[in-house]
Amino acid sequence: MDNRLDQGIAQYQQRRDAILATLESYRAWLERYTEVESGQSLRLYDLAESLKRDKLLLAFVAEFSRGKSELINALFFADLKQRLLPSDVGRTTMCPTELFYDADSEPYLRLLPIETRLRDDSISRLKRLPIEWSSVRLDPEDAQQMSTALRALADVKRVAVADALAMGLCDASDAEKSADGKIEVPAWRYAMINFPHPLLKSGLAILDTPGLNALGTEPELTLNTIPNAHGVLFLLSTDTGVTRSDLEVWENSVRHHANHHVAILNKVDMLWDELKTDAEIAQSIHKQKEQTAQQLQLREDQVIALSAQKALLGKIRGDQALVTRSGIGVLESLLADKIIPARQAMLYQSVCAETHAMANASRQSVSMQLDGVRQDLEQLSAFSGKNREIVTNLRDKLIKEKSAYDATTVNFKITRTLIQEQGRMLLDALSEEVLDEMLVSGRASLEDCWTTPGLVQGMNDLFAQIIVRFHEVEGRSTKIVELLDAAYLRFHQEHGFPLLSPPQLTMDNCRQKMAVLMQQVNQFGHDPVNLIMEKRFMVKKFYLSLVAEAQGMFGLARSEADSWLRRSLDPVVMRIRDHKKQLEIRIENIKQVHDNLDNLLARTIALKAQQAALEQQQREIAVIVQSSNCMDASDSALTI
Repeated sequence: MDNRLDQGIAQYQQRRDAILATLESYRAWLERYTEVESGQSLRLYDLAESLKRDKLLLAFVAEFSRGKSELINALFFADLKQRLLPSDVGRTTMCPTELFYDADSEPYLRLLPIETRLRDDSISRLKRLPIEWSSVRLDPEDAQQMSTALRALADVKRVAVADALAMGLCDASDAEKSADGKIEVPAWRYAMINFPHPLLKSGLAILDTPGLNALGTEPELTLNTIPNAHGVLFLLSTDTGVTRSDLEVWENSVRHHANHHVAILNKVDMLWDELKTDAEIAQSIHKQKEQTAQQLQLREDQVIALSAQKALLGKIRGDQALVTRSGIGVLESLLADKIIPARQAMLYQSVCAETHAMANASRQSVSMQLDGVRQDLEQLSAFSGKNREIVTNLRDKLIKEKSAYDATTVNFKITRTLIQEQGRMLLDALSEEVLDEMLVSGRASLEDCWTTPGLVQGMNDLFAQIIVRFHEVEGRSTKIVELLDAAYLRFHQEHGFPLLSPPQLTMDNCRQKMAVLMQQVNQFGHDPVNLIMEKRFMVKKFYLSLVAEAQGMFGLARSEADSWLRRSLDPVVMRIRDHKKQLEIRIENIKQVHDNLDNLLARTIALKAQQAALEQQQREIAVIVQSSNCMDASDSALTI
């Protein structure tokens, strides 16, 4: 059954594929008409690979028994005519579960043993180590096999209280309640499902999180996965409303940290009272939404009332009236009209702007070459019937122009060397070694006592050092921009180059991520539960997750700085190279005419052929520039 969400995700894939096609067209154009520099070729490859790996991640967050799995089934997998994820009364998903599609692997279910929590390894690192996972092959054609395999998501096991304490899955009060010295814990720490569903093939990825403070026991989810999700759906149940545990999850893991979030008031069919009129039922639902919005401090249009179970049932039976009454269409429209377009806008900003800048520089270079050829044609046309002295004067003028140009490029080589030295220093300031030095001193102060106050103080000190380093990097970049400005101006004044404006490097993106992390640290530190000494395990886990985030942020900052350096230098380097080549061609043309005035017609024919070739290049690159300029101003303003 087609709906707005299917269409939205299909459009997301189409636009992503269109950007990939533009990248490929530009790469092919460069190979066909220019001498591609290795750095530029590598950058185009990196951009294409980042697009191919890109996923539209939707995270479903709630306490247990709120109907997350049922809603996922209803939104994405109703066409299977069965439940893909297990959904029943009580807690059916015991571990965070990620659904996606990987074309390089056969369908599978991978389960990470809970015992890995005894180590310091993050989930992100363990994802790169298949040997650590228990793997089950999935057969999408066999519904029974799929259903049986996925029941493992609900597996639990009984372990010794000491082991549960060591894994951070219980506290002293839980241990005292155990009669036999054992306690029940989830069997798995994390699950990954590679499934060839059309929507997953289109780039959708789904994260289903279990309740019972699973987010608290895996800080990596709160610090990284949830904030990086492109949409977070927070589920509540109509029969319970906003409970205390719901509010804790909302405040600690969703409200301040997600890009786009919406509250889902599920199981609204409980209000479908046959003894009430439709108007009375609608009023009851409206009142629930109003109360929920007030408690979560949301606008009322950010609260959606629906019945996931009735939506799934209606879709399986083909009962459109039941689907409509379930209210799921409102959520599907919101996802299709807001969250997906917002992700598209992010793609455009990160990839299209850089591709457009490179392609536009190529277009300007072709235009300059074409202008030179046209000037030569005009001059050759004027030579008809003229003497050798006029040709000699023009030749000498071009040679003099090239000598002046060579002098300018020699000066630029000195500037370029200086810029490259400054660039290396700038990148060195963001090296792994620099961050490691900061981490060593911070960790030393925590080793003897993993306390919450110590963590807060240590991380705030670390973040302050990182922010200072970001300011230093921006300061270095300003000096590089000043050198480039001077070089651009000289080429503009002396040789007619377009007056370029080098881009500014900003660490704002990294600073914003840092501010969110600092907020989470302080929030963690003010949580009374985390002030208990028995939470030593959680303090250490939280610290390790924060360190991983800091390392990722440092890597991101270095990557952005490296990309900025290339974007700043490449346009002028390309123009210098192309202009020199064009001058050499023009001088050679005039020399041949000078040596043999009878050769004038042949040279004119050759120049016209060159003009036609450049005009073809110009037409092709103009199409690429236009398609790379795909960022629409209206897209950038999409928010929820």
